[in-house]
Amino acid sequence: MQNKKLDDKRYQELIKQKEEFEKNRPHDIESMRRWKHSMGKILEELELFKK
Repeated sequence: MQNKKLDDKRYQELIKQKEEFEKNRPHDIESMRRWKHSMGKILEELELFKK
């Protein structure tokens, strides 16, 4: 059961990160690339929780 609690914590962290990212979208090309990469990673991991 311990794992479920960890998953919930991780899920909350990811949601928070995602919201931060959405608020702080960069405008220069280089930062935008990194932003998209990181955002992609967050969204990818969030997908795992939907299963």
